[in-house]
Amino acid sequence: MAYWETIFFWIALITYSLAFGGCLYSFIFKNPRVMPKITILLTFGFFAHTAAIIARFSATGHLPWSGHYEYALMGGWFIIAGTLFVGWQNKALQELTVATAPLVIVMMGYGYMQNPGLTRKAASLKTIWLYIHVYFAWLSFGAYSLAMAAGVLYLLKRRNEDRSVSNPAYDRFPSLGRLQELIFRYIVFGFITDTMMISAGSIWAKDLWGSYWAWDPVETWSLISWLIYGITIHLRITFGWRDKRMAWLAIVALSSVIISFFGVNLVVNTSLHVFQVR
Repeated sequence: MAYWETIFFWIALITYSLAFGGCLYSFIFKNPRVMPKITILLTFGFFAHTAAIIARFSATGHLPWSGHYEYALMGGWFIIAGTLFVGWQNKALQELTVATAPLVIVMMGYGYMQNPGLTRKAASLKTIWLYIHVYFAWLSFGAYSLAMAAGVLYLLKRRNEDRSVSNPAYDRFPSLGRLQELIFRYIVFGFITDTMMISAGSIWAKDLWGSYWAWDPVETWSLISWLIYGITIHLRITFGWRDKRMAWLAIVALSSVIISFFGVNLVVNTSLHVFQVR
């Protein structure tokens, strides 16, 4: 890692941890007034996160697109960016931080334990299709993460309404109906961008490996993830799945995306998606 990248990385990670701790404080001590301050803290961490990416770009000459550390660094940035964007549009959605912040913290911590060393871009990555492919990949990951977070909020609010004494911290949450709508919309947006990601990746693969599809482990898991979310949309539209079932689907389905990004290369070292410097 570059010198300034290390500093800003840890500032971002610590700030996200403080923001998540503030969320827990708000819920446990029933203090909803804390959330606006948490959003300010999250924004500060996001700027530090952005600075870390800029510092790495300055040191390597390319954006962080490959390797577990760079996946975590860039993927976490998109998730926090999405959280801040929807929270800026609707203050009630600032509560999504309670689910997105810990996800990013774990991702960044895991990425740091892998290989955060500075590397040159592999020759196979020097193509415009890389940027298109990865851009839509992170958009879909961010959208699916927001769907997961909305599912968490739904379950928390549903549980709170079933209690005899409600927690005022949950009053800031959108209504259950609105959360259901958001879960579905985030999944649909993620599914569309996921489709674009797979399509761009296939075109890139044709130029790189000579075929549009090679049943590479990462390709296979990305297809599995795409099918899972496609089935989720089908269950909602055709069979009317809603409420807790849809919330749990949004939460559990994210695991397939995480496996695709981080899990496959832990157990399989023959993936074509492991790029070496040329």
